[in-house]
Amino acid sequence: MTPVTPGRKLQMRKEVWAFFFSVVLLGSFVSVSCGGEESGLKWGFSFGAGQPQKSKESLNHWAFFPRMDVPVIKNWEIEIEGNASYYDIAKTKNLYVLGLNTNILFKPFRWEGGEFFLLGGAGLGYDNNGDGEVRDIGDSHVAGVLQGGLGILYRLGRSLWLRGEYRFHHISDPFDKDGGINTHNVLLGVSF
Repeated sequence: MTPVTPGRKLQMRKEVWAFFFSVVLLGSFVSVSCGGEESGLKWGFSFGAGQPQKSKESLNHWAFFPRMDVPVIKNWEIEIEGNASYYDIAKTKNLYVLGLNTNILFKPFRWEGGEFFLLGGAGLGYDNNGDGEVRDIGDSHVAGVLQGGLGILYRLGRSLWLRGEYRFHHISDPFDKDGGINTHNVLLGVSF
């Protein structure tokens, strides 16, 4: 295996950021071009913060999730979501994750001003733990994400929604037998 030099790490970070912003930009153009049609395509973003379920380390999870929602059938949507997460871990290396998640939303209750939803999803991402310093995550630079939660969409305008939700978020290395990191997160965002 070729050693990763500091220059190569910087180049990899630039490539990951370029890919991430390309996906976000593409998603926003696709949704804007189709948003006014009958397809019901929406896009939006959420910011979140979380605490660990149980961990030997003190940590905070900060996240940004840009997304595009695609209606499937009544009460069901598929959500393609970017994942930019930062794990502020005390006494060890901080963890950064950039990736893509796919979620399924089920909306069992709707009323005039809002909707209640349940969410489940999975995704893959690139992390900065190639040296294995964060012991709960393996050292392959690949992060697997599983998440589940619930939330409310509150209508602010004709096509503007405020989104509040709770998510249980699990991240681990899919190629290593590690315990991973589990966090309880509160997210707040908007959908267009």
